[in-house]
Amino acid sequence: MAEHDTHNSTTAAKPSFSIKSSRFRRFAQWAVGFVLVIALLGFFAAPPLVKSILVKQLSTQLHREVSVGEIAINPFALTAQINAVSVKVAGDKEVFGFDELFVNLSALSIAQAAPVVDEIRLQGLRVAVARLNDGKYDISDLLDEWMKPSEPSPTPRFSINNIQLLGGKVVFDDQPVGKVHTVSDINLRLPFVSSMAYKADVQVTPHFSAVFGNSPLLLEGRSKPFAEGRESEVSLDIDHFDLATLQAYLPASMPIRLANGTVDSELKLIFKELSDQLFSLTMVGAVHFSGLKVTEAGGAPLVGWKKLDIDIENADLVNQRFVVKSIALDGLDASLAVNRQGELNLIALGEKISGASAKDEARPASKTAAKAPEWSLGEFRLSNGFLRWKDESNLSLVEGEVRDLNVQVGRIEGKLIEPIEISEVSYQVDLGERMRVERMTVKGIRVDLHGHRIEIADVANSGTRARLLRNKEGKIEWVSSPLLKTAKKAKEELSDARPWVGSVGKLAVNDLSLRVEDQTTTPTAVQMIDGFNLTGENLSSEANKKGTIALKTRINQKGSLKVDGSVQVYPLQANLKVETQTIPILPLEPYFFDYLNIALTRGQVSSKGDVFAEIGKQGFNASYKGSLTLGDLLTVDKANKSDFLKWRSLYFGGIDFRLQPMAINVGEIALTDFFSRLVINPDGQLNVASIIKKPKDAPTTEGKAVEKPVPATGEKAAPPPIKIAKITLQNGTVNFSDLFVKPNYSVNVAKLGGRVTGLSSAPDTVADMELRGTYANTAPVQILAKLNPLAAKAFLDLKADITGVDLVGFSPYSGKYAGYNIEKGKLSLNVAYKLENKQLSAENRLFIDQFTFGSKVESPDATTLPVNLAISLLKNNRGEIEVNLPISGSLDDPQFSVGGLVVKVIVNLFVKAVTSPFALLGSMFGGGEELSNVEFAAGRASLSDGAVKKLESLAKALNERASLKLEITGRADPEADKEGIKRVAIERAAKGEKLKETLKKGGDGTSLDSIEFAPGEYPVYLQRAYKEAKFPKPRNLVGLQKELPVEEMEKLMLTNLPATADDVRALAASRAEAVQGWLVEQGKVPLERVFLLPPKTEADDKGKASRVDFSLR
Repeated sequence: MAEHDTHNSTTAAKPSFSIKSSRFRRFAQWAVGFVLVIALLGFFAAPPLVKSILVKQLSTQLHREVSVGEIAINPFALTAQINAVSVKVAGDKEVFGFDELFVNLSALSIAQAAPVVDEIRLQGLRVAVARLNDGKYDISDLLDEWMKPSEPSPTPRFSINNIQLLGGKVVFDDQPVGKVHTVSDINLRLPFVSSMAYKADVQVTPHFSAVFGNSPLLLEGRSKPFAEGRESEVSLDIDHFDLATLQAYLPASMPIRLANGTVDSELKLIFKELSDQLFSLTMVGAVHFSGLKVTEAGGAPLVGWKKLDIDIENADLVNQRFVVKSIALDGLDASLAVNRQGELNLIALGEKISGASAKDEARPASKTAAKAPEWSLGEFRLSNGFLRWKDESNLSLVEGEVRDLNVQVGRIEGKLIEPIEISEVSYQVDLGERMRVERMTVKGIRVDLHGHRIEIADVANSGTRARLLRNKEGKIEWVSSPLLKTAKKAKEELSDARPWVGSVGKLAVNDLSLRVEDQTTTPTAVQMIDGFNLTGENLSSEANKKGTIALKTRINQKGSLKVDGSVQVYPLQANLKVETQTIPILPLEPYFFDYLNIALTRGQVSSKGDVFAEIGKQGFNASYKGSLTLGDLLTVDKANKSDFLKWRSLYFGGIDFRLQPMAINVGEIALTDFFSRLVINPDGQLNVASIIKKPKDAPTTEGKAVEKPVPATGEKAAPPPIKIAKITLQNGTVNFSDLFVKPNYSVNVAKLGGRVTGLSSAPDTVADMELRGTYANTAPVQILAKLNPLAAKAFLDLKADITGVDLVGFSPYSGKYAGYNIEKGKLSLNVAYKLENKQLSAENRLFIDQFTFGSKVESPDATTLPVNLAISLLKNNRGEIEVNLPISGSLDDPQFSVGGLVVKVIVNLFVKAVTSPFALLGSMFGGGEELSNVEFAAGRASLSDGAVKKLESLAKALNERASLKLEITGRADPEADKEGIKRVAIERAAKGEKLKETLKKGGDGTSLDSIEFAPGEYPVYLQRAYKEAKFPKPRNLVGLQKELPVEEMEKLMLTNLPATADDVRALAASRAEAVQGWLVEQGKVPLERVFLLPPKTEADDKGKASRVDFSLR
């Protein structure tokens, strides 16, 4: 049964298979035929047809000659290959071509109803483009046609896989600039580009590489450009692209030139469409600019560097958010210049490039402010920087270099809210002789722009050399900040007036040298500071913050300065210990050279003390406590080239100086081994009086009234209190030389020493002074005084003695003014001065022993007065001259001068001795009365009590002055003495009558001169004498003599008594004899020294003529 069924099945199947085989054969035949047709068309018919159409269409579209090599089509593999395509212009120049184009079409194109290409490969692409001299391109006609606007169309569906461009080359002939640029070895691979959804999720990693000149370029990435997010990523790798090739394509008006430079990059551009109308384009990676050199249009170097590395963490180009991980700049080389108008070259060039000013004027104001970009920088490093600097904006040109500039900056936010951290800045400076800095390092800088605060951890400066110049116009030439226009504008527009606060944790300045030259002086004053070392800690401008400093330096090579203490910048307060040692002051001499007639040749200052200074509510205040020494001083008189003033040491100890309120306390002032030279120059001027030069253009007062200054009406400020505990002088010498007299006179006051204690400006205080020395090395000098010269009301009680000064050395003066040399003599002087309540009283006692004039000297300046007589008047019998010259005066007298008073008194003494010798003798021996004459009563020759008193003084003077000889001249008045002679005769007649009566009564006889009348006796005896007189007398009626009154009797007797001229002459002679007799007998004056001269009987204008005159010989 089973076998039967199987057999039936097989038999039934045979007809069915036969039918199917017949159909298959027909299909196979059609298929073979179709394949044969396709093969015939694809392999043989299509290539020439396609070539013909392609050549024709391309020639028409390109307007150029097109040639195509072989075309191969494989209809079964769906591939096509075109070889040797070339597009040429007139002159057989090829402008476009390639070696081979291979396309492999996928069979999926039919299923997708869109072209799907499995592979497309273009080999040996050649493009040649030229820019003509008129600015157009040789393909401008094609560009114009292709750039015509067209209707937008949706993106077609396609899928292209394995796109390759191999070995391409582009040549650009830029004829206007005469350069040919070549891009060779162009290779492009795009594994997949698709607009169809099924391929949208496939990652496309494009690749592009080429060589621009000698600079390779590589781009790789991935993209999903037609997916919903349209995400793309491109890697841009550039290797040594020459930036100088871009210079030819910059605008001709560009003020800069790209001379050299290459760029390398490892960048990635990432595009994402986040949503409709919202997308982002970000960049990450690094860019490297190497060997850059930018110059100005004229070729002057501007800026360049060895390498600039920019590491971009994330740069959102669309939303303007930039995060830069780091910027590293190595080998910066920049030229910065500021012109006379204050324009910085970089800013000026930037304005020219951007044309910002013109655009701002033309651009309408925006209604909405543009969004400021957001940015941040993680780190900035500058190494091996080099800056050239030229500043013409100041008084003098400043040129120099900043070398080895290194800067390291931390993170910076674009809004600058967070402080900026600068870990280190270091550099070298070379501005020529003006300033050189071997190394400047600043570490740990923290800049808070929002808080107006700068903090610096460490500042170190070493090896600085600087030169500061003050020119002849008095202006400083140094390194000044440039006067920038932009800085001025920024200052004007600055709205935040808050003060900045700065601080320095540690400061170290090592081995600084500063040379200061002042050309306003002649010669130029030069000060040197070298070996300057300064350290400081915690220095800050923040209020009430104190720091410390320590300073050591050399000044003018030999001196040194040390400062150590605390400093507060705001408000200013300094509390310092200051020590100076042997700082030379000779470099300061040019400041006095044109104003003094003395030259400073050496000197040095040393000090040690505490200095305090501050600016408080009362203004500036300062104090000093310590000592000061001005040592080894020597000044020279320019006129005679000799030493003027010098000392070994002038020491101020225990100084306590305070500025507010001002007070000066000094414990001790000590002057040691000092010397001073006082010189009267040949023109008669004392060198001290001419120390200060008179200006050449000073107006003269000759012939003009000198206006006295009008005293100020305001109250004078009270002088500051001054206290000086002790002043000591040791081993001093004063040399006096008089070059005005011939021969010159010179003397030393040596071994000067002493002290002053208790000087003070406080009222009711008195200082004690004691000075000692020797005059001419032999005569001791001593001065003792109590004084208070610093007080408002000066007080002085001084006594000074000088003993045994030999006067022979004063012969130049006596020869010049007296006409005689001094043969011998010694001078001693005792003075006593007292000043109180502005009233001066003084005594000057001179004692001259054995003064003797010597030989006569012919001198036109010698006096004609009898100087020998003056000496004889002053010198006693022991050869001594002793006089007292008192003086007095008021300090309120504007003409008051102690020296003037002394000179005046001395001059008056000698003039008086010569012209009024008896007045001098009277002052010396007669209580000040005049001794030049003795007066007599009319008609008499007897000496009155007053005359005797004068003769006593005169006799005393003559006995003390044995060298004097007296001449006596009797005088009588021809009128008054005639009348006197008669009256004396009447008197004698009356006395004669009384003598007669006395003799009659038995009395003793006596001379008439000794007879005196008792009261009432004169009329009695006169009547008797009248009766005895032999002349006619009046009688009465009976012929008897009348009884007449006394007056009538005297009148008649005067009328009738005789008195001749001989009687008058005899009276004058009697008077002289009476005086001579008294001087010889009572005055004990030797007769041989008293001489009578002929009498005189005429009147003169010197007073009463009834006298005896004296003269000396």
